[in-house]
Amino acid sequence: MFRKWLALLMTILILSCSACESTGGLGGGSSQTQTYPVSSHVNGKGAIESIEIIPRAKSVGLGTLAGAAIGGILGYQFGGGMGKAVTTVAGAAGGAYVGNEVDKKGQTDDPVYKVTIRMEDGTIQSFAQESEPLVKQGDRVKITRGVVSKI
Repeated sequence: MFRKWLALLMTILILSCSACESTGGLGGGSSQTQTYPVSSHVNGKGAIESIEIIPRAKSVGLGTLAGAAIGGILGYQFGGGMGKAVTTVAGAAGGAYVGNEVDKKGQTDDPVYKVTIRMEDGTIQSFAQESEPLVKQGDRVKITRGVVSKI
């Protein structure tokens, strides 16, 4: 019995690791900077220092892993002897595939725009947004209670 559960666990681990892609936040690389929305207490004037287009990182989601686990458990219920191992592996593979397809439907390829503002007091404010910004590098902006507007 222990050997069968060990085989199931190994199958799930192998399937989940073989489907792995690089993961990350808004982008990749060691120069990645975490961005936050402009805080509601930020006020002042500044200039747009940069606008970066950051591709979204793809990752293996919980659907893939959960699908592999559920498929492996269901596959284990069928067959006998060597057939049980085959149905376990097939169930895990099928479950991982279905879970991955479900994960893909929730992901988007649209980029994120990171806008960096150099304030008149020398501080830097940055935020990320999903739609293309209406401002461009060099534009003068005003921040009032966290809301950015062009001057």
